[in-house]
Amino acid sequence: RDRGALVVSDECYLELGWTAQPVSILDPDVCGGSSEGILAVHSLSKRSNLAGYRCGFVAGDERVIAGLVELRKHAGLMVSGPVQAAATAALNDDAHVAVQRERYAARRELLAQALISAGFSISHSNAGLYLWASRGEPALASVAWLAERGILVAPGTFYGSAGAEHVRVALTATDERVRAAVSRL
Repeated sequence: RDRGALVVSDECYLELGWTAQPVSILDPDVCGGSSEGILAVHSLSKRSNLAGYRCGFVAGDERVIAGLVELRKHAGLMVSGPVQAAATAALNDDAHVAVQRERYAARRELLAQALISAGFSISHSNAGLYLWASRGEPALASVAWLAERGILVAPGTFYGSAGAEHVRVALTATDERVRAAVSRL
């Protein structure tokens, strides 16, 4: 921001912090009370389980947002009326977010303990809908070991070289499937 660069914060997991409550880049303690040069991108796919709806919003620098609105008009992209209504309902209801959070927290706890018991370590999993797990071996070896047990995960290499020894374990399976995976670990 000091150099005139636009700072864009992906805040899709803002309400899904596990070890601490994440803080928005637009929090006055973070941005110094000014949203100039800052955008926060939010999605309802995580907090409200509306992934297929493709809806969210951008908050922050009014000047930049005005430009985005103008650009969007000419791009021919429009969120349908029913999806806008669903998004409005979801944004006006925090109760379902608390229920989702509790559900994911329970899955997270079960999977983390089972993975640790199976020799994995968990790291960089302070927020979000997944766990980063490692057995200190190449990611594909862990993928194969888990697949032999009927558990599908993404190799960390999908997300860059830093994930070479990690797998990404999603918390998005049903409670029944999570319990089944835990029993196989």
